[in-house]
This record gives sequence, C-alpha cells and structure tokens, in this order.
Amino acid sequence: MINIVIVEDSLEAREGFKYLLRLEREIKVLKTCETAEELLSDPDTLKSTNVVLMDIQLPGMNGIKATRRIKERFPEIDVLMLTIFEEQEKIVKAVQAGASGYILKNSDPGELVGQIKSLSRGGSPISPEVARKLLDEFRHKEERNRTTDDYNLTPRELQVFKAIVEGYTYREMADDLNMASSTAKKHILHIYRKLDVNSKVEFIKKVMDENLLEEI
Repeated sequence: MINIVIVEDSLEAREGFKYLLRLEREIKVLKTCETAEELLSDPDTLKSTNVVLMDIQLPGMNGIKATRRIKERFPEIDVLMLTIFEEQEKIVKAVQAGASGYILKNSDPGELVGQIKSLSRGGSPISPEVARKLLDEFRHKEERNRTTDDYNLTPRELQVFKAIVEGYTYREMADDLNMASSTAKKHILHIYRKLDVNSKVEFIKKVMDENLLEEI
C-alpha cells in the first residue's frame, strides 16, 4: 500500500486528486492539507507517509521550502511536485530541495497514478515537458560554467581582459600594459568578437553570468 498525503491549496484540485487516487487499490490517501504548515505540524501522519503530492505554489510556505523541510526530517518520503507552472528556475529548485519527481497538474490522470506507482518502485518520474526544461537548464548551466580558455584568449588578451574588468580606461590600460592606446582598442575588439559581445555592458554581463572572473 502506498500511503499518500496531498498538499494543495485549491479545494477543487485537492478533492479531485483525492477522488482519483482513492480509486486505486494500491494507494491510500492518509490526509489532504491546504498548506504546508498543516502537514509539517502533523509528524504522526508524516511517519506513515510514503509519498507527498506537493503543490509548488502555496499560501505561506511554498512547496519548495516545504519539500526541503520534509526531506530533512523524513528523508525516506518521496515528494512529487505538482504545478501548473513550467519555469525552469522553479523546476531546478524543487529538484535541489529533494523532490523525487515533478509533474504538471494538467497531466493525464492515468499518468499521475503511473508516476506515483513509479515512485514506489524507486523511479524518479518527470513529465516530458518538465524533462525538456531541465535539460535546457543544464545546457545553459554548462554554458555558464565555461572558462576564459574556452574563448581561446591569448596571454596578452587575458591581460587586457582583466584590465577591462577592473575598469581601466584606454590610456590607463596602455600605460599599465606598455602598449599604444590604438593597440589596446584592437585587443578589446578581438576579445569582444571572441566572446560574441558588442559592448562593455554585454561584456561585463557575460563575465558575471559565466563566472569568468574566477579564471583571471
């Protein structure tokens, strides 16, 4: 038997999930809660819970924080996030908080039941739409973790790179690096071209987004 608690602030959705899940012989709905605080204040129920269906957007404590609290106290509980939202940031934060799966509320009812059963067998169910967003996020993270080496900057360009970050003017850069101002400008243009930026604002944003400051 899979013991489940539903945490959902919408009464209609809460009752709908309860009705659907009670049709399954292998599933027992122990409790439904309107807020995360209501569940967290009931440790006796949590001790008997296998799966928590957790809405990500709740009044008071949100589902991500609640998931983290549950996993800290009851690491054996699987939390399946339920949401109508599809933002990558929320998806990643939910997974980082310890969620075992993530499914959209508009998923087919049969898919929800299947995901819960998959959890009980040690799976990590994720809706196809969510999986694509997670993949996109990890791809972007990989890009953000690039280093200055990835841009094939020469040793001289690295010196100019650092000078730009430190806010040097053309004249200050030229004096400090013992080069003509026109040469400094050429190096800056080459760096911008390699980083695929067109201005100092874009340059600084890219440096911050990809943590390139740690490389110099």
